[in-house]
Amino acid sequence: MEVSVTVPVYNVEKYLPRCLNTILDQTFNGNYEIICVDDGSTDNSGKILDEYAKRFSKIKVIHQENQGLSGARNTALKYVTGKYTMFVDSDDFIAKNALEGLYNFAESHNSDVVVFDYVHGDPTGTKGGTLYFKDIVDKYGDRPFNIDTADIFVYRFIPTATWEKFYLTDLVKDIKFVDNLNNQDSPHWAEVYSKARRVTYLPIPYYYYAMHRKDSITLISGKKAFDVLKSASCTEEVLRKYGYFEKLKNIHYTRLSCNLITTLRKLDSTLREEFINLIKLYKIDTDYHEILTTDLFPFEKDNIRIVKFIKDNNFDKIACILCDKKIW
Repeated sequence: MEVSVTVPVYNVEKYLPRCLNTILDQTFNGNYEIICVDDGSTDNSGKILDEYAKRFSKIKVIHQENQGLSGARNTALKYVTGKYTMFVDSDDFIAKNALEGLYNFAESHNSDVVVFDYVHGDPTGTKGGTLYFKDIVDKYGDRPFNIDTADIFVYRFIPTATWEKFYLTDLVKDIKFVDNLNNQDSPHWAEVYSKARRVTYLPIPYYYYAMHRKDSITLISGKKAFDVLKSASCTEEVLRKYGYFEKLKNIHYTRLSCNLITTLRKLDSTLREEFINLIKLYKIDTDYHEILTTDLFPFEKDNIRIVKFIKDNNFDKIACILCDKKIW
C-alpha cells in the first residue's frame, strides 16, 4: 500500500460526501486506502460512511464512542498500512491530483515530511486564498531541511496544522495526538519536526480548508478555548524533551502570544477574567526584550506587549486596554 488517507468524522453529514468524493476521485494510479473513524456522530455521518464503504473497497470505517479529534486520529493511525499517511478533516477536501503529486514528490526527494500549500475559504470552498511560504522557497527551494539545519524562521512560518503535510508513516505512526485537547496540532508538529530528518516543501495547493463553520475550533468561545495554554505547555514539553526549546523558545512564545490574543477576541465575556488569571499563572521562561528584538512583524510585537501587560497588571486595567484596542 502506497498511501493511507485518514478521515476523522463527527457530525459533518453536510460536507462528508464532498470530502470522500475528492479522495476517491484521484489521478493517483498507486494503491491507497481511506480510513474513516466515526467518532460517535449523532447525525447521519456514520450511515453515510457505511454506505460508501459498501460501494468502495478502498474505504475502511471504524465506529467508536466520541473521543474527540485527537482520539479519532489516534484510532486511525492504528489501521494505516500505507508507506505514507495523509490526514484530511471531513469538512475539507483535496485536489484531484493531490495523492499523485505528493507521493511522487516524496519518493523523488526521499522525504520524511512534505509540507504543501492550501486554499482557505468558506465551507463551500469558495472565496479562498492560497497560503504560500515564499521565504522557504527562496531559502531552500525543493531541497530537504530539518530542525537542526533550518533557519529558525522555518518553524515560525510553517503552520502547525496536521492536514497540510504528507508524512512517512514510519515517522508518525507512533506519535500520538494529545487526548482531549483543542490545538492538538501544535505539540504533534513539534514532535514530528523534532524527529524528521528530511522535510521538503512543495508549493502547490493540494488542500482546501473550510473556515467559519459554527463548530470550528477557530470559533470556539467557551472553556475549551482555554486549551490554547495547555497546548502551549505540551508543545514546550516536547521541545524540551528533544533539546530544541532554547533554540525555538522565542518563536514558541511569539506564537503563543498571538494565539492568546486571538482567543481573547473570541472568548465569551463571562470567562474573560478567569482566562486572564490563567495567562498570569503561565510561566514564560524568556526575556521579553529578547523576544522583541527578534525580527518579527509589528502585529506580533504588539501581541507580545499586550501579553506582558496582562501579566503585570490587574484585571480592571487590562480590560480597559483590551477595550481600547478593540480586542474586547
